Amino acid sequence: MAEHVTQTAARRGRLYEIDAIRAVTAICVVGVHAITFTLILTHTNAGQLAQNAVVSALHFTREIFIAITAFVMVYGYVNRPFRAKAFWRKRGLGVLLPYVLWSLFYEVASKPPLLAGQWSVRALSDILSGVASFQLYYILLTLEFYLILPWFLRLMTSAGRRPWLLLGVSFAVQVVMLALDYQFVQTGPFSTTAVGVFINQNQSRVILLYQFYAVLGGVAALYMPQVRAFVLRHGRLVVAGFVLGLALLWGNLWLQTAVWHKSIGYGISVFQPAMVIYAIGIAAFLYWLATRWATRRAPHPPRGAGFWVLLSNASFGVYLIHAYILEQAMVYLVPNLPVLLPEPLRVALTWALVAGVTVGICVVFLYTPLLSRLIGHPSMLSREQGLGRWLANAAQAGGHVGQSLARVLRSPNAREAEPAVRPASVAERGAVVAHRKEG
Repeated sequence: MAEHVTQTAARRGRLYEIDAIRAVTAICVVGVHAITFTLILTHTNAGQLAQNAVVSALHFTREIFIAITAFVMVYGYVNRPFRAKAFWRKRGLGVLLPYVLWSLFYEVASKPPLLAGQWSVRALSDILSGVASFQLYYILLTLEFYLILPWFLRLMTSAGRRPWLLLGVSFAVQVVMLALDYQFVQTGPFSTTAVGVFINQNQSRVILLYQFYAVLGGVAALYMPQVRAFVLRHGRLVVAGFVLGLALLWGNLWLQTAVWHKSIGYGISVFQPAMVIYAIGIAAFLYWLATRWATRRAPHPPRGAGFWVLLSNASFGVYLIHAYILEQAMVYLVPNLPVLLPEPLRVALTWALVAGVTVGICVVFLYTPLLSRLIGHPSMLSREQGLGRWLANAAQAGGHVGQSLARVLRSPNAREAEPAVRPASVAERGAVVAHRKEG
């Protein structure tokens, strides 16, 4: 059954809902870090608690990131021969190389200078551990998942035939694991020991601690038609689940800080049992919203599809680049924001500007040969959907000027001598190719 479901899903065209969720997740990652960095603007306990509550609500990014990674890999590779050499040739160029290059960039741009030998040792250590910059563990988790992907695909092929059993066992393991971590590893005498400090500093970069979210994404890919039908049919239940999950998350934050007088950092920890419920709730909620949008004009692409596809293509670069833009904003932007502006508005402006500048840089990279490889993509101008076709699609929405330019750029000897692709044809290209690359 899993094979039939996957093959059926693969024929249905591009998954615009995944583009939207991927884009939203990347922008919310920027939000997590921007709101955390700008806590210095808040000087009241109530304000600090409120701002951290928003950070806690945005902490779904890690879980959704893992789920999307697993979804894309299962959607593209399950029940197909897995050729490790070909896989790593593609992922090495698209993920590993940008990760290494940007790690080296942060070693130079954001860390104290060292002698050549010491710098090399630090750089190698930071690349292996994902700490060259505070956000790069997302990419390290992706690479770790790629290492276990052959075994994960086998699990999906066999255990995926009984999805509820697989999800139930994985859910129970995740909850127990996080409960033990939250109660004994992150607090108490153990957290102050050398072993406890080491675990707490490094556990966020261990893929096995996110196993349920990978299983959730994999099962969703196997049974995508059923999942899509369920969320569209039970929208109120999906919204209620999201509200319940958020209430549990914020309720725990209030209990830990206001009642039991624990630190705010402990209250907003990602590794807490309530996060599992919240992750399921917000994953279903985002998928419901995105699917309603994506299917509204089916079989034609939804309105604004080009924007979300572009943002999705840029999302891997957002993970890589936004930390440096945020660091610059904290030096040059945040101290110069008008103090008359309310603090929440200054925080929102910082988030918006950092996200906007980062996305802008990524879009320029996407359409620049060689630079596009820095964010894991071949140049959009050298792909099958080249400049002439891109302009032709833009002309359909924007007028005859773009269409004329597209005709000029298309010579009779060009690779793409056929007429400009209609939006519906873009959808027919299929998500197996469009989504096989994560990030």
